[in-house]
Amino acid sequence: MPSRRTVLGTVACTLVPGCSRLGDPSSQEATPTPAPVVLSPVDAAAVPHTATVGVFSETASELGAATRDASADVTDHEWAHVLREFDCFAFEGTTYAVVEQTSGSGGYVNEYSVSEVDDPGNESTVRVADLPDSDRREAIDAIAAGEHRYDSDVGGFDPNSSVYVHNGSYYVFSLEVHGDKPVEVTYAVEATDGDRCVTLEPLSLDEEQAAALDATRQPDEASTVTDDLARILTAPDSGFIIRDGTCYELSAPSDGTAT
Repeated sequence: MPSRRTVLGTVACTLVPGCSRLGDPSSQEATPTPAPVVLSPVDAAAVPHTATVGVFSETASELGAATRDASADVTDHEWAHVLREFDCFAFEGTTYAVVEQTSGSGGYVNEYSVSEVDDPGNESTVRVADLPDSDRREAIDAIAAGEHRYDSDVGGFDPNSSVYVHNGSYYVFSLEVHGDKPVEVTYAVEATDGDRCVTLEPLSLDEEQAAALDATRQPDEASTVTDDLARILTAPDSGFIIRDGTCYELSAPSDGTAT
């Protein structure tokens, strides 16, 4: 049975507008509704080094793995192309940079057909027997096969415009294919001693919240998020976030309302 004091308090509260009883859940202070947040795509190179940039959990996980393996190729990760635009970034207490690594010599490959001719014409002639030993063997093999391949990375017999003489016959090496070897550029994450670096902070978004954000954001135009998404995005004081190869700046709507 409620005490007389409790009953009186209840009655009094019913007579006073805006009054609620102590201990009543309705009397507890409600969590304020977070202000809406506008996500605007921006050029990552324009992000100031003093900024805090929010990253999603999968990005943080992949980045963490890359920091532990300097040889890891992160070219296929969209976030790497965004981080490449930063001079450097701080992550888990260490500063890093996304750097370019190149492979391939930039050399070339020539493929020749070898054919016998009756007359050398005006071309100079070179006796196969007079070639250096290794070149001579390659030239004889090429004449027998009717073709020759020269790789600049390997070296060896590189025919010129001369007509080659072997066993009294004339042979011409005609260039059929010239192929340049591309230089492949990949990205890796390396530690650096930079001191003007943006700071990366993981965002506390679960899969459902991340999916909701993905359904709202636009890679080419501004979009607005509200409620829990807005609260989570701004919780680490991030002024920017990275998602799917795009950097977004976070700001309040210009008219104070969501769009």
